Amino acid sequence: MANEKQNQEWDSLGRSIEDIIDKAINSQNYRELSRNITSTIDKAARTGSDALWRALDMSGATKPRKTITVEPMRPEPVQKTNLPALYGSANGETAKGILKTVFGGILSITGFTLSLISGIFHLVGFAAGSIAAPLVFGVGSLGVGGFLLSGGIRSLGKVSRYKVYLKTLDQKTHIALEKLARGVGKPVKFVRKELRGMIDEGLFLEGHLDKEENNLITSDETYQHYEASRLELEARQKAQAEKQAEQARSAVSPKVQEVLDRGNAYLREIRRCNDEIPGDEISAKISRMESIVRKIIERAEAHPEIIPDLKKLMDYYLPMTIKLLNAYADMDRQPIQGETIQASKKEIDDTLDTLNLAFEKLLDSVFQDTAMDVSSDISVLQTLLAQEGLTGDDFSKNKPVE
Repeated sequence: MANEKQNQEWDSLGRSIEDIIDKAINSQNYRELSRNITSTIDKAARTGSDALWRALDMSGATKPRKTITVEPMRPEPVQKTNLPALYGSANGETAKGILKTVFGGILSITGFTLSLISGIFHLVGFAAGSIAAPLVFGVGSLGVGGFLLSGGIRSLGKVSRYKVYLKTLDQKTHIALEKLARGVGKPVKFVRKELRGMIDEGLFLEGHLDKEENNLITSDETYQHYEASRLELEARQKAQAEKQAEQARSAVSPKVQEVLDRGNAYLREIRRCNDEIPGDEISAKISRMESIVRKIIERAEAHPEIIPDLKKLMDYYLPMTIKLLNAYADMDRQPIQGETIQASKKEIDDTLDTLNLAFEKLLDSVFQDTAMDVSSDISVLQTLLAQEGLTGDDFSKNKPVE
């Protein structure tokens, strides 16, 4: 718990310094930057953070009255440049990355050095109270420095990839994320997430991702053209699908369409019953039944000539099946599952196995004509191959080409 609180305090201190750097960048005012950072670290050491002191585990150590300060740095102001029409400047992010890296490095080195010196002094016999202040400051600086250093490296890496994105775009306003990912050597998922952030931060002033988020569009005009084309294509595809469906319906006789509509209605009822019945085992049986019946209906739609063979299925088997499933669902909802209800449910469960076997045989029978046609085609093919001497061992003979 002490280590967790210690890490939280170091992270909090690191974020405080990070905020100071961000404010300096945004305001272009660096006069108080170093002093504010130093003051923040001094305050943490002066107040003697409990987590830091417990981390030292030094009995008898007293909290210091004096603090160690770091010589202020005066970074040069970042020069503003003329921005392109579509892309924001990464100068601010670059400055943040540099400052975080510099301060992170300084604090890390300072913290390591002070911690090392304090440890040596402790080994040679210096009093714990005399080395407490530099040790607390050193440990805190090392943790905060690491936090800032890692943040600075991430910022600079982000800026570097942004430049690669712009170079890969090469004045184009539309590009696939896969190509950008290859350019920076990162997965598409990583690039997609990073681009979303860059768009939100204003690095792509008119940036958009397409609907599938597989392409980057950097111009509002291009995006409007893309959206108009996409909507037009979707409307055209929808109209074509509706036209094909209408043609298919018009090609089917009313009697055939009536049978197909009834079959699809039974399928919907089977699905509804399955949704109402929670048991996994019986649900699997009902799903299997739905799949078999759907294949029979699809076969009937493609080959209306088999519809007369489905009369018993439509007039008796499926209506009785729906009746049994509804009865099962009703009994399953009862709060008290007595012996009679359990026995009835078991009987219906067993009946579903029988029905599935019957439906499978029916499905097999509606494919008999196709199976006979395939067997006939194979027989004819084998006869032709034999006449040409291309069966059996004839394939291995070196016959001259005529």
